[in-house]
Amino acid sequence: MVRRLLAGLGKKPALGPRGRGIFDRLFGGVEAPENVAPREEATVIAIGSGKGGTGKSFLATSLAVLLHQQGRRVVLVDCDFGLACDHLLLGVTPQRTLQHILAGQASLADVVLTTPVGPRLVPGSSGVRQMADLSDHELAAFGRRLGEIAADADVMLLDCGAGIAPQTVLTMLCADHVVLVTQPEIAALTDAYAVIKCLRPLRHDVSLSVVVNRVPSRGQGDRAFEKLDEVTRRHTNLGVGYLGEIGDDPLVMQRRLGQPPLVVSDPNGTTAESVRLVLARLEQAAGTLVRRPVGNRGVEARFKEHRLFLE
Repeated sequence: MVRRLLAGLGKKPALGPRGRGIFDRLFGGVEAPENVAPREEATVIAIGSGKGGTGKSFLATSLAVLLHQQGRRVVLVDCDFGLACDHLLLGVTPQRTLQHILAGQASLADVVLTTPVGPRLVPGSSGVRQMADLSDHELAAFGRRLGEIAADADVMLLDCGAGIAPQTVLTMLCADHVVLVTQPEIAALTDAYAVIKCLRPLRHDVSLSVVVNRVPSRGQGDRAFEKLDEVTRRHTNLGVGYLGEIGDDPLVMQRRLGQPPLVVSDPNGTTAESVRLVLARLEQAAGTLVRRPVGNRGVEARFKEHRLFLE
């Protein structure tokens, strides 16, 4: 029907750009030509935690490096608003950050850095109080920038802040899959459950998995996850996936500025092996981490949709 109506307008329709936009919104737009490839974006993985200090940024940067080593075009966005640290773990000193993008003081191209260990990074801000409470205009700009980044990558990792601040929850909601990093102790597990409890009512179909980090002895992470999963199933009627445990490695705490991540400096060590296993299980849970067709449900559209819960 739409096609016949437009055909009746002739080769040069009387509708101007604005009129055609209104027409498309009313009638659902004109079908795309068959020879036009569907729009694709990166697979979006959000990495969050209930409390700080669980090793969330360690896992995010390690996964980014491993994905780059596999030949993926990966971009890590440091979404820990106001308390960013991924640039330190990846060995770069940014001159501009996400703050400058949202303030309109820099373009995305000005801010994206190629790190010495491979993956690209959009650095976040550290010690900037305003970034902890973004305005509606800034949130809209953030959603647009995420869409631009996803359009030029195979995988986009979002290193989210700890906790359940509205803009942190919103960032997790726009992802294809959420990875929660916790530890085998009561406070961390309780806070991880709090994040799950916030996400599930807002998006029932959220794909969510857990990594238990800093495990003192083998198997303790498995037992901690079983407790978290049991509580989650009891109160939400839905479980969560499990990506595995990572041991409490003193080498992680001994990292110094300028040193590469352990997956680079000690690729055969137990920690690197554990992270590789987490990545393999993540691909089983979220699907192959490659570009995928999104239609009109790209990351920017999902961001706009879930932004409504803030109002």
